[in-house]
Amino acid sequence: MLRGRRTLFKIKEIGKTRKRPTVLIKFITNSLRPLGMILIFLFASACIIGSIFIREVNNDSSDIFNKFLAYTISFENRFYDYRMKSLLDPHFKSKEIVLVKIDDYSLQKLGVWPIPRTKHAKMIDKLGHFGAKVIAMDVFFPEKSPQYGGVSPDTVFSDSIKRFQKDGKRVFISYTLVENEELNSPKSLEEAPAEMLNDMINTKAKGNLTQMRIDRFTFPIHELLTSEVGLGNIHSEPDPDGIFRHYHVVSNIDTLYFGSLGLNAYEAFTEKKNTVTIYEDSTGELDIDGKKIEISRNGETKIRYIGEINQFDTVSLYDVLSAPDNDPKMKKLLQGKLIFVGSTALGAHDLRPSPLDSKMPGVFSHMNMAHMLFHKYFYKNTDESVKYTLILLVLGMTLFLLIQNLGNAFLDAISVGIILVGFYFIDYYYFLPDGYELKLFYSFFCLVACYSWNTFLQFYEANKEKKQIRGTFARYVAPTVVDEMLKNPDKLHVGGTKMDITCLFSDVRDFTKISEGLSATELAHSLNMYMGAMTDIVFDTKGTLDKYIGDAIVAIWGAPLEIGNHSQHAVEAAIKMINALPSINEEFKKLGRPIFNVGVGLNSGECSVGNMGSSRIFSYTALGDNMNLGARLESLCKYYGTQILISEMTLERLDLTHIKTRPIDKVVVKGKTTAVAIHEVLHAHHSMTKNPDELDSYLKAYQLFQKKDFSSAKEIFGELLVKNESDKASKRLKDLCLKYINEPHLVKDDFEVTVMTEK
Repeated sequence: MLRGRRTLFKIKEIGKTRKRPTVLIKFITNSLRPLGMILIFLFASACIIGSIFIREVNNDSSDIFNKFLAYTISFENRFYDYRMKSLLDPHFKSKEIVLVKIDDYSLQKLGVWPIPRTKHAKMIDKLGHFGAKVIAMDVFFPEKSPQYGGVSPDTVFSDSIKRFQKDGKRVFISYTLVENEELNSPKSLEEAPAEMLNDMINTKAKGNLTQMRIDRFTFPIHELLTSEVGLGNIHSEPDPDGIFRHYHVVSNIDTLYFGSLGLNAYEAFTEKKNTVTIYEDSTGELDIDGKKIEISRNGETKIRYIGEINQFDTVSLYDVLSAPDNDPKMKKLLQGKLIFVGSTALGAHDLRPSPLDSKMPGVFSHMNMAHMLFHKYFYKNTDESVKYTLILLVLGMTLFLLIQNLGNAFLDAISVGIILVGFYFIDYYYFLPDGYELKLFYSFFCLVACYSWNTFLQFYEANKEKKQIRGTFARYVAPTVVDEMLKNPDKLHVGGTKMDITCLFSDVRDFTKISEGLSATELAHSLNMYMGAMTDIVFDTKGTLDKYIGDAIVAIWGAPLEIGNHSQHAVEAAIKMINALPSINEEFKKLGRPIFNVGVGLNSGECSVGNMGSSRIFSYTALGDNMNLGARLESLCKYYGTQILISEMTLERLDLTHIKTRPIDKVVVKGKTTAVAIHEVLHAHHSMTKNPDELDSYLKAYQLFQKKDFSSAKEIFGELLVKNESDKASKRLKDLCLKYINEPHLVKDDFEVTVMTEK
């Protein structure tokens, strides 16, 4: 009666104190919800706005904020790359541009790298013959070629350029730029030839772009410059994520402005000079027939790609060199075209990661830039794109908050999905084709993160009471049972369900004698230490604790939740229990207490599982013949001198890759008429685990015993007993062999079956 009153008192106390934490939790969640969404919105907005300035961040900067900004914006860039690629027309072909590719085929045929200048000269002559209008070479010529037979290849090359340019056509070759501090002695404009001034860009300047210098290690040699060849820089820098998305279209060299290879080739082809306007904030715009390209402080603009090799006509360098002068296909392909010459060969090392390909030849960036200029295929101003991005973000958040106030979690999820899909298609069908670069990644991130934050807080609040229940009941029943109760309250009725499970019975040998030698406190401490370790193993292997019966443990696997091969889990748990026992006994020895010896029995099959008892007091347990057999096997451990016994029904379900067993007997347990084969599971401390040869000998002897070759079996069992005289199973079988040898009339059909008369 006193126990009942104490329990009732505890229940009343729980009921009294539950309201206070619930009110506090609601206050916290109600405060955190708007605060979290505001922070998420501000973070997303900062990333969207920060994308305007990301190119100004030095990739090598040690500023933590800059590095963080660069890292976060990379997600935005990658998402835009994906959307941009989905919009490309795979069947589109440029009409103005052709690539003469220095490919692996050409290198193999020519058999030399770098390509000799005489070959470049021949190529220019051929292109001139086939009617090319402008040639833009993505190739460096910074050093002189050695002379052969008194003839300079550089002179031959220079003469070819002069011949090509006689009729107003142009040839452009490449150089790169450096910032002032990058090299000890870069070229200044004073060291460059006066002819370079012919290719200056028309400029209206209120400010200046970032100052650059000519890289002396890539600038063409003087012999080529005397041919009045055109020059174009191919300087480029990757974004902080390593992808080349931008193009250095205009360069400030000693406050004079020069164009890139793509821009200069375009101007020569169209025979128009275009104007760059530089504003006081050191940004600028390039005017192409009234349409303007945004230019950053570094002189860069973003390339609006149309594609790479499939979107341009191409021809191998070797095919150009070997084509006859009257080849009509070459003339049709090359006449009146802007020709880019560049490497696509793998060994030429001019491959770079781009939004289209992780190894795109660099020449395609110049070709895409030229196509942009021909077709005025430009991006809209970045400020415009950011403005529309923020408008969509605010609109999306407003819709989400309005729908959220309806208090329907399902509607919240649907609304977020619809908003995201709506934004994506608005961008795909309107903004993307029109050149807007919406920052959708962080717009999507904001909506999803706000929804997730709100859902998390709702989940936390809704499940707080369940957690209180879990914290109370998990002390008495297995966590899996608590989970099942919380998920399916309808299962809290009295009654069972037929389920296929594996049961485990574990018992401490001679526990009565152990308890007589200990005080009540010592006994409780020892038992709790042992039970705690064993119960942890049950839970760790996905088992459910059925009950404690004094010193005995009853556990099941496969209920209330299916866990796959429950027999495997159960047997692994039994092995872990026996393996853990020596360390527990060591602690007992230190305390001067008796050690525990344990027997474990397991069986698998169908049982009635559920809440058994009355409508007011019940226990989650399993009942049935298969449970009874498991209990009998645990009792038989002492008879056979084993620590783990399993039935044949359990054995046949096991993956024996890492589990070793040996047959013990066929038994008819008390109360049954059918024999069941039983097997011992070997644990880490078993002698046959340490000596696999003994197990092989035992298995051989057991087979001989089953075949009634008792003499041979007896000899092997005898040898095993010499090595391990405590092996009770081998001794029993040896004794049976002697018995059947001496009394052969006892060998009947069921000679290998043991009938037990006791439990």
